[in-house]
Amino acid sequence: MKKIIIIAAVALMLLPVSAMAGMTAFMNMDEMSNNEMASTTGQVGITLNATLGITGGYIAWGDGDGCAGTTANAGYLTLDNIVASGIVLDGTTIDVCTSGATTWLTIVAPAMTVSASIDAIKIGPAVNSGPSIGSLTIGSLGMAGVTLEIAGH
Repeated sequence: MKKIIIIAAVALMLLPVSAMAGMTAFMNMDEMSNNEMASTTGQVGITLNATLGITGGYIAWGDGDGCAGTTANAGYLTLDNIVASGIVLDGTTIDVCTSGATTWLTIVAPAMTVSASIDAIKIGPAVNSGPSIGSLTIGSLGMAGVTLEIAGH
């Protein structure tokens, strides 16, 4: 019993020491003067560098009213088993812009590279049906200077 009391007492005495150990990062910070703060500038906006990958799945486009507007002839174009191994966005910026009463979002991708494949392109009466009419491969397609502006109206 005496050992348990001694261990508990030692643990209680070490508790403030362990709490102070996490405070060393704050204790080593230096205060900035008003002149130093006035000369400090920052960048507004966001810069993104991303590599995206897509595997599997499909994209289908349906023509619900079919040929000449008759639903009996409805059909679908399906791009099946899509694999995009490397969509690379380097230095993409996102900014909110305002001029007068108009505010918009500007997304600029100065460099984008896409490598992708679609294993089967199908045309049939239902989604992902019918025989494949071929495949599609996109190899290291580089695009530069893509700007997208989004605004409400």
